[in-house]
Amino acid sequence: MHALRRVAQTLLLGLLVLFGAHVEAATEKGPDFNFSSDPVTGSAQHAVYDVVHQYERALNAGDVTTILDLFAPESVADWNNKRTYATREEREAGYAALFKIAKFSTIFAYDTIDVTGDVAVVRTHHHKGAAVIEEGKSVTDYNREVFILKRINGEWKIYLYTFNTDPIQGEG
Repeated sequence: MHALRRVAQTLLLGLLVLFGAHVEAATEKGPDFNFSSDPVTGSAQHAVYDVVHQYERALNAGDVTTILDLFAPESVADWNNKRTYATREEREAGYAALFKIAKFSTIFAYDTIDVTGDVAVVRTHHHKGAAVIEEGKSVTDYNREVFILKRINGEWKIYLYTFNTDPIQGEG
């Protein structure tokens, strides 16, 4: 119950960041995202982007170890139609099973990278028409992701990762 309370508090903080925090005007064009022109905000956004981009590369490589190392020790991964992965062992089993049936060539489109203090919220989606190979068949990949990251001992770590597969992506 204590772990669920921490997750709920982190999610609430993430939503506050997402909907309530002021972010400087974005002017520097990055990979599918305009980073803030404010040097402090932009630097934080780049650091958070780097972690999510490492996740993307590890996902495409089927690299379970790298993915696990990007998560904070007390983090959570919530996937569609799966139980919550609340331990490293559960995440390891989930990703290992996923990579046995699926091969990814994902390129995240970044909708937001909001950073307030030691918490960041990143929303991404997959480009329309992106596909994953599941059991030898190409399947359209409609994921929209939310990453909440925390800075722990000066290092950004994924604290909550969740996604849904609604086919309306990057809109609204």
